[in-house]
Amino acid sequence: MKRHFLILAFSLLFLPFAQSKVKLPAMMGDHMVLQQNSSVKLWGWADGKKVTVTTSWNNRTYQASVDKDGAWLVKVDTPAGGYTPYSITISDGTPVTLSDILIGEVWICSGQSNMEMRMMGNSAQPIDNSLETLLNAGNYRDRIRFITVPRTKNIERRTDFEGRKWEMSAPETTIDCSAAAYFFARQLTESLHLPVGLVISSWGGSRIEAWMDEQTLGSIEGVDMEAAKSSKRDIHQRLGCLYNSMLCPVKNFTARGFLWYQGESNRGYHQFYAPMMTAMVQLWRNMWEAPDMPFYYVQIAPYRYENSRNIDGALLREAQMEALKTIPNSGIVPTTDIGDEFCIHPPQKNIVGLRLATLALTKTYGIGRLPSNGPVMTKVDYSDSKAIVTFDNAPAGLFPTFSQLDGFEIAGADKKFHPAKAKIVGRTNTVEVWSEEVAQPVAVRYAFRNYAGNITLRNTFGLSAFPFRTDTWDEVK
Repeated sequence: MKRHFLILAFSLLFLPFAQSKVKLPAMMGDHMVLQQNSSVKLWGWADGKKVTVTTSWNNRTYQASVDKDGAWLVKVDTPAGGYTPYSITISDGTPVTLSDILIGEVWICSGQSNMEMRMMGNSAQPIDNSLETLLNAGNYRDRIRFITVPRTKNIERRTDFEGRKWEMSAPETTIDCSAAAYFFARQLTESLHLPVGLVISSWGGSRIEAWMDEQTLGSIEGVDMEAAKSSKRDIHQRLGCLYNSMLCPVKNFTARGFLWYQGESNRGYHQFYAPMMTAMVQLWRNMWEAPDMPFYYVQIAPYRYENSRNIDGALLREAQMEALKTIPNSGIVPTTDIGDEFCIHPPQKNIVGLRLATLALTKTYGIGRLPSNGPVMTKVDYSDSKAIVTFDNAPAGLFPTFSQLDGFEIAGADKKFHPAKAKIVGRTNTVEVWSEEVAQPVAVRYAFRNYAGNITLRNTFGLSAFPFRTDTWDEVK
């Protein structure tokens, strides 16, 4: 009996060492995509003092020290991307091997419901071309991978999450992937011939304040901090909650850039939106230790809200354009032509994804001779009772050339706007705007309503013109 007891005691003494095994976050798993040509972070937790990490693409072994809280982090070098699968072995006594790892381009995708909207659509709200896309999703198994951060009611800062893993593109997985993000990735991999990894962290109805911390929001003059922190706000609209629970768990995952599709929930606070987004981007870039990380975002689409003729949505879209001036290495894509008066979630996420990919491919990846986005008004001249509006980003002119253009309004000194007639002048990048009701126009607006009807002005590449106004009158007759 004594001999058996000694054997048992001896076994228990060494059991922790025999069973020692690192714990890895959900972000690090089989099938993940790591950013190419970079020094990427790998991290986790362990019981020992040292962790070794071996990467198969260069057969190199790295060592990481475990801190007093059991956490470790190491940076490893990645090669140029491709479709060759690799493995990573991590050990603190017992090795853990991650397999089928691809090296490519990684993008962080965040925002509210129009980013969150899955390929399957919402109730009674479809996604254009979703069936064909899903049926072909298996062809991108080794080209598109994604992971979606789950929601939580816990508002405390978290370092990890459960219940989600990296998914490979397939009909049964892509049906739950963000449609806008997936269409972006599909065009990116087609153009670059590289794997694309998507980290999707979004929450429908969220306000921008929820995606930043208190110090960041507090740097913006005039913001009501008490209202932003109020427990009366839902978690996804309260200051810092999604920053803590949805962003912090992924902040160590090295990526190429950010995609952002949000703004509807900040209508009515347009005067703060541009500085808030500027501050948020700075915070995120600091978190990723990448001060010039690309930040590309989507202008909110036309929708009636309380009244189609109101302009609170238009003012938010204007604020999104203003943010371009204060966010370095940023870009915006228009949605002026894909709004739905009665549905806040337009189905053309394929167009959104294509335009985001075009922005990234031209600005980040250097594909030339293509406009990055749609026509933008650059100046207005007044002559013979007409306004002559000039646009850029139309190297081959504007379109449709021989049709009347909807969405234009014109006003005189009385500040009363009237629906205007408009047409493209020849095959140029200028538009004539006039109204029989306005003898001497002093201001022009284009698509500057919550919903302005059938909007068709675009360049010859199919990129829609951005809405604009030449006045600063928030109150008009």
